[in-house]
Amino acid sequence: MLEQKFKYSRLLLAMTVSLSGIATASAADCLMPQPRPPEAQESVTEIGGVKTTTIITPENTIFPSQDPFAEPPGSNHLPTVYKNVCDGNGIEVPNTLPSTPEHPYNLHADPVVSVIDKTSPTDDLIMAFRQIRNSAGSNAVAVQKALDILEGNPIQGRNYSGMPLLHYNGPNKVKHVQPIFENGVKVGGVAEVHQVWFDSHIESDTAMIDPSDVLDVPWTIHYTVDTLNRGHDDFAPMVMYFDDPALSPMGMPPMPNVLMDQTFFPMEDGTRTVYEVKMAPGKYYNLSYHWGWRRHPPRVQVAENARKMLAGKTLVQWETSVFGEHPTASEADKLAAIAKIGDLAPEKRMWNTLRAIKAHGSASKQEIAAIYRAFDQWQNRNKLPDGVKADPDSDWTLFFVNNTIYGQMKGITDDSAVIYPDWNLRGKTVKIKLLNGDHFDHAYFNVDFGGRRGWENTFQSTEAIGGAGQWFTFGRAHWWVNAGMPTSNRPSLIVTPPATGSGDDTVVGEHNIVMQMNFEPSRRIRWYQFDPLHHDIAVWSIH
Repeated sequence: MLEQKFKYSRLLLAMTVSLSGIATASAADCLMPQPRPPEAQESVTEIGGVKTTTIITPENTIFPSQDPFAEPPGSNHLPTVYKNVCDGNGIEVPNTLPSTPEHPYNLHADPVVSVIDKTSPTDDLIMAFRQIRNSAGSNAVAVQKALDILEGNPIQGRNYSGMPLLHYNGPNKVKHVQPIFENGVKVGGVAEVHQVWFDSHIESDTAMIDPSDVLDVPWTIHYTVDTLNRGHDDFAPMVMYFDDPALSPMGMPPMPNVLMDQTFFPMEDGTRTVYEVKMAPGKYYNLSYHWGWRRHPPRVQVAENARKMLAGKTLVQWETSVFGEHPTASEADKLAAIAKIGDLAPEKRMWNTLRAIKAHGSASKQEIAAIYRAFDQWQNRNKLPDGVKADPDSDWTLFFVNNTIYGQMKGITDDSAVIYPDWNLRGKTVKIKLLNGDHFDHAYFNVDFGGRRGWENTFQSTEAIGGAGQWFTFGRAHWWVNAGMPTSNRPSLIVTPPATGSGDDTVVGEHNIVMQMNFEPSRRIRWYQFDPLHHDIAVWSIH
């Protein structure tokens, strides 16, 4: 069984070694992939109907053991190479060098910045709730305004219009890269992405990007980023690239290559910043992870490759299988989609209470108190909401709900739960409790950001314009999957089953993770964990 388990991994290693040998001539012009380790060992047990997945990652043979926090930057920190990366064929991958001493922002021209109305969903919810409280629920306009914000209904004059706080409209958030031709020759393409940043949130009109029409040419993401009240941060889209899919065995996913922050550009409240970010050819594209270091987590949002297959379905098919093909096409479609969101979600608690107030035209003191409590809990995804208890035997508890993740560290009850200082050296075993409050499956995925294969701090000083990239960037890292990737030897996803029941009688689904980390983390981030089936905002990273 063990021989079978590592058959694919040995093939990856052999391919890396042989391909780097034939690519010697071109290796001087681009950075070759770092060695790839074997797969982790996974096993599953079940007690009392609750599954436990145990993952043992292989020993790191690339770098000697060294605490990167006690002896910075650590043995897994690589010298910066100011070149594009290569794929496994030794072919240069364009647009994979994000920053150089001469060009700190190497992947985009100067963005266009303009002044906008900075009113956020938070601001409008606070106003609506105040009006509801003062009128004891008889202010129908205020009640409907709050519902419109939660449902993402059009709101005139607001830059966040159409972006629901209830995350049920994933099938509507798929963008196709539109190809660009010159004299009949395809030369590129562009995808349009609109985001709003406020408080601890990033909401986007794009959860998946389909690069089918630009697989062999570089392309561009045209970002329109609206920084609303309390959204001040540095724009840091981190792209993850695969190796050439043609190098993987038939039916297997592409091999990991590199990830990198593509920029680290400061944004102020009340501004719209438009970026034209250069991308590598679409065949390499995995995902774009948008994050803000000032509130990370939970300030994060992801656009996945819509073509990606997991367990026999594309990501678009996974999303539509839950929420329908057109969840906003009619009121009935919308209500059916929102019904998939669990009632323990603070966003859903607000929505349910507002609908009850709307139905009877008044609000009790208990209902008003419930709205405010749910609102406060929605603002802090680093603490578990009402109705969910942290597992005392786990290092942290993750709660999938509203197609996102609320998390809490063991022994911590505030929003400082973003650092896990207990894993500095290889051999650490971590226990994670997964809870599912939604009425559909959530899966678990864990990715290493260069601790095992190495990372570079590529970003130059941008202090002259207020940037902080050199201090906080993920850099350019050679990523790897620790847990959750189905292979020919392990076809199953790590799934937490749906919740049953409703309201306060909801019974959440459970799954346990036990993971032994036999390598050192990078200094920038220890843990990137998310739901690979419904990624978008379902992320809870740990530094």
